[in-house]
Amino acid sequence: MRTLLIAGIAAMLFCCATGVARADVAVTAPIESVAGAIATAIADRPVSVRCENDDAWATLAAAGGFGPSQLLGFVSFSDGAPLDYAELSPDVCRSLTGFAAAPAKPTKCVHTQRRVRTVVRTVRGKKLRTTTYVTIARPAEPCFADRYFATAEALQTLAHESIHLKGDPVEADAECFGMQWLAYAAQQLGDSADDAHSIAQYYATQVYPQRQTQSPAYWSGDCRQNGSLDLTPGDGAWP
Repeated sequence: MRTLLIAGIAAMLFCCATGVARADVAVTAPIESVAGAIATAIADRPVSVRCENDDAWATLAAAGGFGPSQLLGFVSFSDGAPLDYAELSPDVCRSLTGFAAAPAKPTKCVHTQRRVRTVVRTVRGKKLRTTTYVTIARPAEPCFADRYFATAEALQTLAHESIHLKGDPVEADAECFGMQWLAYAAQQLGDSADDAHSIAQYYATQVYPQRQTQSPAYWSGDCRQNGSLDLTPGDGAWP
């Protein structure tokens, strides 16, 4: 899926109206319970999230007529109303699980490195040279930078599908409203408020603008601070 997005094929990143429901089953993956609670808060009604393994996702894809790598998640609608659960792809669930388990979230990681420090002292007219190794902290930067995009994408997918679970089938709405819930989702998975905001800012400034050309149905000019899709206009915060 990440390959599709980078290549600009993002029109099917999310889906609200297609997909095939699986038979009712109990929550089997720990992340399903936590993600379900997040989705319930966003949707403002009791809902659940289902994380499929690769084989089950491939089966759903075959039944729904889409490729396993073409969708990150979907919510099925019946008679104009959403069902009570969202299906998330294995990649999304793996990213959410890894993020939740990480003791240090992306922008809080501090990398350390050892440097040689040489001290020269004069003792009784003789110069003594002492070499020691010191550990210094480099400025905080995204840990697992190669997974930073996947983390933001997974959090956005959960929030996006949660908006569909609330009853809004419009992709541009779900993408914009979901983006404004992204930081909340990150915090519920153990992130700090400032780091969660950083991830949301990354998505809003680096990923969302690509929607305008890559997948116009998921983009809106009103998705901006104090725009008509701003959930909290006038508060000075975005997203």
